[in-house]
Amino acid sequence: MNFEILDLRALMAVLELRSFSLAAARLNLSQPALSRRIQRLEGLLGGPLLERTTRHVAPSALGRQVLPLLRQALDGMETALDGIEDLVSPGAGPGGGRGPVTVACLQTAVAGLLPPALAALRRSHPRLRVRILDMTAQEALRSVARGEAELAVTIAADLQDAGLVAEPLLQDPFVLACDEAHPLARRESLAWRELAGLPLILAARTSVHRALIQDALAQDGVRLGWAYEVLHMASAFHLVRAGLGVSVLPRIALCAAEAARLRAVPLREPLISRTLSLVHRRARGLTGAAEALAEQLRIAARAEA
Repeated sequence: MNFEILDLRALMAVLELRSFSLAAARLNLSQPALSRRIQRLEGLLGGPLLERTTRHVAPSALGRQVLPLLRQALDGMETALDGIEDLVSPGAGPGGGRGPVTVACLQTAVAGLLPPALAALRRSHPRLRVRILDMTAQEALRSVARGEAELAVTIAADLQDAGLVAEPLLQDPFVLACDEAHPLARRESLAWRELAGLPLILAARTSVHRALIQDALAQDGVRLGWAYEVLHMASAFHLVRAGLGVSVLPRIALCAAEAARLRAVPLREPLISRTLSLVHRRARGLTGAAEALAEQLRIAARAEA
């Protein structure tokens, strides 16, 4: 199909910003010129890619089907252009490629694993660009399956997609997160039963963490009540800091808690942990850049264990 890289960039910008005017400003195009580029794509693909209202822009049914493939095409084009630029630019050589590499990562793993891995990667591949998709466990798996991410750091305990490979990275135990002034902050450890009656801040019922904890506690006849449910780790931090309760979080998530003045108290009886895995597609090997990132993630996981 005879479309241009700018056509794909125009579509991705509109979808990311959910606005024609903002996308046009980012790309330094007029809105009519932006619309013509998307119309050209729609003509080539045989239907509308976007649903437009006065307040809303979203992918159409056709757009949702072809969007992963178009994103792959754009990434491939930009990678090829970067490679050409590296070859003709002064100082190009081993380790000089710029990517991008896309990694999907659990929000609760971003704080502990990614920074040291990315810092080491920057030293070995100073020009490599990394796109980070922080998302839920299932979203991360789907992003790899659809080709939107080359690899993922996520929970893959119930992996049912034969097209994906999961390599265990780290056993990450759950801990009690409390403010440093809380009486429990001085405890060396706590039994799960001791959380009864406390104002707990838990992950939403749709969270894979919530299900993992409930299934493990059910075997010991322990049931947790809760005062607040949250979707995101940052929300739990804010509520704990405000003195509204204590929370149960993976230990590695508390790497971001030092600035928030939170303490992590180990939980026992039973010990409950999640397995963080490195996931990629079975049929397609990792690029050299992605494998370099994967190796740094392995090193960071060993240091965290």
